[in-house]
Amino acid sequence: MSVAVLGEALIDLIVGDDGAYRPHLGGSPYNVAIGLARQGVDVSYLSPLSDDAFGVQLANSFRAEGVAVPVSRRSLWPTSLALVTIDDEGLPTYRLYREGVADKDTSFEEIEASIPVGLQVFHTGSLAITPSQLPKIRRLFALMHQRGVLVSIDINIRLRGSQDTKAYLAGVRSLLRDADIVKASDEDLEALQLHADPRTSAAIAYAEMGSGLLVFTEGRGGAILHTPQGVIQRQAYPIARVEDTVGAGDTFHSAFLAKLLAAGPLATTLTELDPLLLGNALDYACAAAAINVSRIGCSPPTRAEVQTFINSAQRQYLGSEYLGSE
Repeated sequence: MSVAVLGEALIDLIVGDDGAYRPHLGGSPYNVAIGLARQGVDVSYLSPLSDDAFGVQLANSFRAEGVAVPVSRRSLWPTSLALVTIDDEGLPTYRLYREGVADKDTSFEEIEASIPVGLQVFHTGSLAITPSQLPKIRRLFALMHQRGVLVSIDINIRLRGSQDTKAYLAGVRSLLRDADIVKASDEDLEALQLHADPRTSAAIAYAEMGSGLLVFTEGRGGAILHTPQGVIQRQAYPIARVEDTVGAGDTFHSAFLAKLLAAGPLATTLTELDPLLLGNALDYACAAAAINVSRIGCSPPTRAEVQTFINSAQRQYLGSEYLGSE
């Protein structure tokens, strides 16, 4: 089981209670790669890293986590930064520094040459699908489809990620029909303005995909999965104390993909997946996200941590119906 991830690896400068900003390794694709590795998935990160001190830290973290980085050269461009403030509910606000940064310093040809053998899933999204990156992304999606590789996107809207908001949102929406698995939060769909009701927006987005899987997350409301067989819903796991929600969606998506991959090779049409497997994967992802929000910054759990957490919550499933207690 092999996944390749493309997109930003950056530094989240997160404000503390004392008003000081402290660096944390982050970026949605980076977080997904780390999350997959901690779940035991064979994962590669395909974007270049900077030759600056932050780039060295990111490279060392990938090495420590077992994430392959096939692009050996170091970009002369700096590592991207995100200034992160946290509100009273633990929700982050981002100010992004994205001009002339290392993860953008690559070409279709370099990425193609770095794709690992036996790839099952190609994942991207977030700041890698802003307008300037779309021509490269579209060529990569076409290549993946030719090779029978599933395409996964976490749309992860960051309105400050592009100066042309209208083009940015239109570009993200245009990619839906080219993806096999899409992850979108209620905040993402609010930004796309498909409908006033987020759940209706999710249904519209899935209709535009035409097939595959769309995962819609609602924070404390849990998650809803649109599938060719119907809609599956799972509740969020309660947490005594939420430290922050940084990277919760990234942790969710990496755990969801890992759980699907653990069951065996994925069919490219995704129409033959058992609803029980899909429901269990959704619940597993909810558990992983709950563990993440109990920690400061993005810190995806291991497979053992998630399973222990689920067992302690005493949630059980029979068929596709929820039978456990909170």
